[in-house]
Amino acid sequence: MFEIYFQSDFMGTKIGFYLTLVCSVLLILCCPNIKYWYENKLQFEKKVNFWFGFLFVFGFFVMQSLSFYCLVLKSNDIDSGNYSTVEGAIEDIQIVERNSREEAFTVDGVRFKYNDYGTENSFFANRKHDLDTIQEGRVVKIAYLREGNENLIFELSVRK
Repeated sequence: MFEIYFQSDFMGTKIGFYLTLVCSVLLILCCPNIKYWYENKLQFEKKVNFWFGFLFVFGFFVMQSLSFYCLVLKSNDIDSGNYSTVEGAIEDIQIVERNSREEAFTVDGVRFKYNDYGTENSFFANRKHDLDTIQEGRVVKIAYLREGNENLIFELSVRK
């Protein structure tokens, strides 16, 4: 009998993607009006070059869109069943604490490594490490996506 300890939540990623995409397009379409308003209507003593500010804001929306798009692709992989599962005892735990906490362990020959700061919020990174969920010998069932050399945990169940 397994109990789900962690499960990814991808709700809002598609909406977030479309919202940032729409904001990017609107920003481009409204650029002449925004430029006119910025240069002629705002009364600041010192103004930053319009194009510098515009490119900064536009770049932000593009990066957000790309981030959401990557999450949408991962969510689609999960929905289509294009992922792997492993079940077994946790072995070979390695913990490195610096400014953040990095953990690695193996389950049935599959290596998992994550960082509580650097891992996307949608995936398991043991941010509640004081709960001792990840322990040597604990039997777990893990559903994960393989991305490059990483195994991203989107569901972690613990044997009760």
